[in-house]
Amino acid sequence: MSHTIEKCNAFALRITNYSNTSQIVHFFSNEFGHINVIAKGSRSAKSKYQGMLQPLSNYEIVIYKKDSTLSLLKEISIIEDNFDLFNNLEKTAVAQGAAELYLQLMFEENDYAKFYRLLDQYFSYLQKVDKNFIIIFWRFLLRVTTLLGFSLKFDKCVFCQTTTPEKIYGILFKQNGLVCIDCVRKKKMTESFKCSRETIKILLSLKNISDKINDIKMSQLVVKEINTIFKTYLSYHLNRRIHLKSLEIL
Repeated sequence: MSHTIEKCNAFALRITNYSNTSQIVHFFSNEFGHINVIAKGSRSAKSKYQGMLQPLSNYEIVIYKKDSTLSLLKEISIIEDNFDLFNNLEKTAVAQGAAELYLQLMFEENDYAKFYRLLDQYFSYLQKVDKNFIIIFWRFLLRVTTLLGFSLKFDKCVFCQTTTPEKIYGILFKQNGLVCIDCVRKKKMTESFKCSRETIKILLSLKNISDKINDIKMSQLVVKEINTIFKTYLSYHLNRRIHLKSLEIL
């Protein structure tokens, strides 16, 4: 079976045990996108990889790359361990949520480096804030949808352009944005996702909220509602159900 030796930078999205001594790592790399790699003997106490492989860490890896089966890990070194992503339950949940999302997405070859950089920037920024990590995740999702080509616009009604929060009714997934109550009535729309007043307030300010993140207060109902909005929106445009189980603890 033919293979090539390749070097790249990659995040460990998921790690599972394989046999008694080995592990399978699902990496997302800047050069090849998704790569499934077997790390032979990595669970052995005498392995050079022992204890090195950790989820969400960023690595430089050298692999025997195979197209039709598992690639083989040859060398690995840590670029960033990202251990601080695990010092807070909410932070861990939204970090794992990003990895979970990437595992469900298909990427164009020309976009590998863009999505790799986005994940790197996201993990780095998560470690700089003190609370409301879920807001960082929502902003990350907005950037994901932008790169995928169907960005949500949360600044005004997509039809009449009103920005008055009290007039906004909800979201139209087909039009990728907000819709006001007047346009819902005039156009007799039935596919809109109605949002609570508190949710609309958060959505309208989401893109400009970074300098006030620690001051934002939200109910659990709003967090669940916005999570549902993003999952439903992604599922709608990708034509398959997107799961983000990591967020269920929030």
